[in-house]
Amino acid sequence: MKIKLLSTVIAGVILAGCGSDNNNSVAPEVKSASIQAYDGAIWGIQGSYNCGNGDTVIGLTNYDGLVKTTDEAFVNTPEKCSFTFKPDGNVVPQDTSNGKYLPTLELKAPKGLFKKGEAATASPLSTLIANKLGDSAYDEATATQVLEDLGLGEIANTCGISVTELLTDTDGAVKKLAANPDFTDVHSKLIATTHVLADTLAAQPNASTDEVTKATKLLAESTLAEHPNYPKNKDGDPVHVELAEILADEDTFASVKNAETVEDIQKIPDLGDAIKNPAESKVPERPEDPDNKPTPPPTGGTGGGTGGGDGSSGGGTGN
Repeated sequence: MKIKLLSTVIAGVILAGCGSDNNNSVAPEVKSASIQAYDGAIWGIQGSYNCGNGDTVIGLTNYDGLVKTTDEAFVNTPEKCSFTFKPDGNVVPQDTSNGKYLPTLELKAPKGLFKKGEAATASPLSTLIANKLGDSAYDEATATQVLEDLGLGEIANTCGISVTELLTDTDGAVKKLAANPDFTDVHSKLIATTHVLADTLAAQPNASTDEVTKATKLLAESTLAEHPNYPKNKDGDPVHVELAEILADEDTFASVKNAETVEDIQKIPDLGDAIKNPAESKVPERPEDPDNKPTPPPTGGTGGGTGGGDGSSGGGTGN
C-alpha cells in the first residue's frame, strides 16, 4: 500500500513538472520586428529589407535609431533577409549620440545575420562584413576575420561579448564596455573605429574592403593617439571626428592608402588637423518620430512594407 501510494505521488510530481516545463517552453508570438541603425543611434535614415523578392521599404528610424515592421516575411524569417539603411533624399540622418549629420552613409546587414525574436542592428561594422561577403550569406568566420583586421578582435576574445552580440546588438555591447572600467581602452577603440569606418564608407563607397579596412584601422589609431579617451578629448569634453568630406578627395584617400604609420596620417593636409581638432559633440533634442504610415505590402518585385518607429531604446527583431 505504501509502495503504491509512493508511486502515485512520484507520478503526480513528474506530471506536474512536465506540465510546468511545457508552459514555460511556449514562446510568445513574435508580431513585429525592430531594427536599429547604429553609429550611435541614427535618426531619420530609411530602412528596407530584401528577402529575395526585391526591396521593401519600411520607413525612417526614430531618435533611438529604430524602425519597426510587422511584415511577416521579415518578422518570421529574418535570417532569409538582408537589410539596408540609407538616406531617403528628404531627411538628413543624424547620429543622436553626438549630433553628427550623416547625409551619405549607407548601412547594411547581410542575409543570415538576424534571427527571429532577437536583437538586430545595421552598423558600419556589419556593413564592412556585408561588403566582404558580397552575395554570400553571413558566416562568423568571415565576421571574426574582419573584426581582427580592424583591430577589434580582442572584444570577442577577452571582453565576454560574442561576435554575434557585437554585430546584432552593437548599442548593448558598447554600453557593456562603457560600464566596465577594465575595458575603457577597448570601449574607446570600438567607438573610434566605428566612427572612422562610417566616414570612410560614406566617402569611398567604391573602395575595396581591404582598402577601407586598412584606412580605418590606421585612422582610428591616429584618432586614439590624439584622444586616448575617445569620444572625449584630453580635457574630458565630448568630441567626434568628421572625416567624410576630406576622405572623399581622391588624392587624400590615396595618401591614406599609402600611409603606414600614425605619423604618416598626421602629415596629410587637412586630415591630420581634423583628427587633432575634432568636432564638439552635442546631443540633439529629441524630435518627433517620423510619420511612417503603413502602406500595402508589395505586389511586385519592389515596393513598400508596413512599419513605423517605436519609442523604445535598443534594437531587436522581436516585439
